[in-house]
Amino acid sequence: MAIHDSVDPSSTRSIEIHTDARQAAYVAFLHRVPFATDALALGFLPGFREDCTYQQSQFDDLECPVGMLDNDFQNPDLDRYVDRALEYEPDVGVIGDAYDAAEAQVYVDTIRELQENLPETEFIIVPKCRAAIEAIPDDIVLGYSRGYAETLAHEFSDPVDWRGRRVHILGGNPPKQLDVVEQLTQPTLTGEPPADIVGLDWNGLHRGAQFGEFWTPDGWDDSGRDADHVTVRKTVRYSLSRLKSFWQTHGVWPDSTPQEDGIELTYSGPTPGDIEGAACTECSTNVWTTERGPFVAEYGTGEICGYCSYECYFSHRHRNNLEEIAGEQSVYLPPA
Repeated sequence: MAIHDSVDPSSTRSIEIHTDARQAAYVAFLHRVPFATDALALGFLPGFREDCTYQQSQFDDLECPVGMLDNDFQNPDLDRYVDRALEYEPDVGVIGDAYDAAEAQVYVDTIRELQENLPETEFIIVPKCRAAIEAIPDDIVLGYSRGYAETLAHEFSDPVDWRGRRVHILGGNPPKQLDVVEQLTQPTLTGEPPADIVGLDWNGLHRGAQFGEFWTPDGWDDSGRDADHVTVRKTVRYSLSRLKSFWQTHGVWPDSTPQEDGIELTYSGPTPGDIEGAACTECSTNVWTTERGPFVAEYGTGEICGYCSYECYFSHRHRNNLEEIAGEQSVYLPPA
């Protein structure tokens, strides 16, 4: 007998992916500037781990919101995390990993206290056992570990344990994350409600870019590895664009993203007084002897350069394929 012969037709009427459940509210990318600002410009939620920063201290006028504040799961410190959360007021906060019900309750109590001062922050607890899942109230987001943590979600639980809950998928490459999305949201014959995929994050793009590789849905591509004009920043930015396209194709990319909600980057570049030397970076002419005065640029490497004219600046930048810290936001495609 065919399987569909024994199934109530009403239960198969909508055997399709729950599109609303799988569409995330945000897709996060945690890193320092300028990678964080590039991610924000493309619509990702930027952020960092609470024991880090955007490392933007040298860029006093560069503002980038702390969208997601992660915890140092290998060296957790709840008091330190609370202090950082109150300081940065993130949109999303991964408060910690719960290895038993008692630890989960500590995090729940802490979140309740934090919510008095941070009512808009979406806090996440990462359960590491079934008992912890059960101890976390439905209004708090569950963190589904899929990356490189010692204990991953699929090792101690089944998809049904996460269904009906709000879930953030932590780590794992996009195909692995997509498998989780489908497991938790596709309709089942037994009628379990789908999980609500609130968000995802994955920060593996930079590791590949350091070796000249960018991410694609078909795997890592190293076609730009030997090209002098392909920088790490360009490679990360291209990978981010491919990642965004991947989630858009699968209906996971959010309807609205941070930069579309009115968050803007404000940056005022360096002044002539920031130039350490008088010689033009391009032609060695004294920048103070030109009629128009020096043209100053700050690059993604943190280097500040002074030029005697815009023509010298443009020539130097074009020939050396340099990018300014808050310069062009167009996505660069490495040559095939």
